[in-house]
Amino acid sequence: MVAERPAVRVNQLGYLPDAPKQATLVADAAESLEFNVLDPSGRPAWRGRSSPWPIRPEPTSGLNVHVLDFSASGVEGAGLRIATEGATSHPFRVAADVYADLAPDALRVLYLLRSGCAIRDDRAPGYARPPGHVGDSAVPAWTGADAERLYPGWSPSGTFDVSGGWYDAGDYGKYVVSGAIALWQLLNALDARRRAVHGADDEHARLLEEECRWQLDWMLRMQVPPGRPLAGMAFHRVHGTEWSPLPGWPHADPTRRVLHRPSTAATLQLAAVTAQGARLFGAEDPAYAARLLTAARITQAAAHAHPLLIAPDDEGAFGGGPYGDDMLADDFYWAAAELWLATGEPAHLAELTASDQHTADVFDPAGFDFDRVTAPARLDLAVVSSELPGHDRVRAGVVEAAERLLRLQSGQPWGQPYAPSAGWDWGSNGRVLNNLVVLATAHLVTNEQRFRSAVATGMDYLLGRNALGQSYVTGYGTDSTAHLRTRQFGHDLDPTLPPPPAGALAGGANSRRHPGFPSDPRLDDLPPQCCYLDEPTSETTNDICIRWNAPLVHIAGFLAT
Repeated sequence: MVAERPAVRVNQLGYLPDAPKQATLVADAAESLEFNVLDPSGRPAWRGRSSPWPIRPEPTSGLNVHVLDFSASGVEGAGLRIATEGATSHPFRVAADVYADLAPDALRVLYLLRSGCAIRDDRAPGYARPPGHVGDSAVPAWTGADAERLYPGWSPSGTFDVSGGWYDAGDYGKYVVSGAIALWQLLNALDARRRAVHGADDEHARLLEEECRWQLDWMLRMQVPPGRPLAGMAFHRVHGTEWSPLPGWPHADPTRRVLHRPSTAATLQLAAVTAQGARLFGAEDPAYAARLLTAARITQAAAHAHPLLIAPDDEGAFGGGPYGDDMLADDFYWAAAELWLATGEPAHLAELTASDQHTADVFDPAGFDFDRVTAPARLDLAVVSSELPGHDRVRAGVVEAAERLLRLQSGQPWGQPYAPSAGWDWGSNGRVLNNLVVLATAHLVTNEQRFRSAVATGMDYLLGRNALGQSYVTGYGTDSTAHLRTRQFGHDLDPTLPPPPAGALAGGANSRRHPGFPSDPRLDDLPPQCCYLDEPTSETTNDICIRWNAPLVHIAGFLAT
């Protein structure tokens, strides 16, 4: 697979004129090599020399590599290539608007993942469909022997309206703890966009707001209504009692949809993002903000009343992902932080400052995710309010974490600020992006260009400067992911279905094994970066997820402004 691709690996979308411009050459030569940046006609426009990587082979890829730095070339335009030793890269562009289309396309993927909404052809040509899972307006709680075993004593009667929201991934489940962190990313992308355009009439900001409201409205419906068992808590998930057929349209899904018992984690994360939403919508829509803040208060109080309702890890045995999490201190902290930022109330300040999470080193270079949500809290505290006691320390903690990521990135010939020695995680591309969010936040609080430069370099990895030489974003690059594992974009498995849309991010390299989910023997014993298959059956490497596309929207928007 590696040998079939150009030995010179570049960001196939392109580079920003004011950012670093580097490529990676796969070559066994131990000495420095001359390389040329070629103009569109194939003539040399700039000449440089490679830097052989001192560790041979490089451990994340198992390859012997050189770094090619052409930051000083000054070459701009489209149709550029790099050539050396008989190898020529894919074409790329150097331009200030190189990321202009990526954020809107990545956001459109979330629109296509809407549940309960007819997809319009004028907004997404070729992807129109009827609304999926309209029955989510009346979903019962899960019952039966398995439900009783996992949720002893919980058997509410009747049905609940949990319509709307986004499908989580290539399946048709909807999960509060995955949806919350995706929504957090999108809300911050909206906030950043508003700051960048300074109140101008901006289509991207309008669509960002629309998607945020769509997911927030679903979050509100996932609250258990008054008078029902565990009122005020948030249902953990809703999906079929068995996995939906692969492939297949959401409106044709034959599975029986059920609700899983509320969890403390889901409840606290719902409180966090509804409080965040209340803060960001307060000025323009006070009534909506008040509704969100009321929900945040109710859910936080319910979580304190039921602090140990853990979502069991059923290893995906019952039609959906478990999203289990039995460490809840971070969830309590995130909810308290967002409620304090929204209200300034002393009780929330007291809770967040008393938490051991407030002073812990929480920025793991392996990246944060739905089960590690202290980082989102810290990032928001660093950016939003200087009224926080010890605010300088909180900001310094974010900058220190970004400094560590810079050091990690400088030790990688591929530019990614991510290289866990214990194995690359499921959704490693999403974790790379979350680390880029930390770097982007450090730039926001310091205005230091080196952090923005690191974000741009990190995107190089996702867009083709990697061990496999392919862009992980559909439709972006000469050689990009094209065969995602999804149900509704399952053209590979059913030609009547559409292919994946442009702007969808694949999960990426995954060198770990996961109980309950199939692995592919072709990935056994490969270096971490090479544990990826662009095939529609590779669930653990080639799925899509809202938690990966939302930070792609955020970071692409950051680089575009």
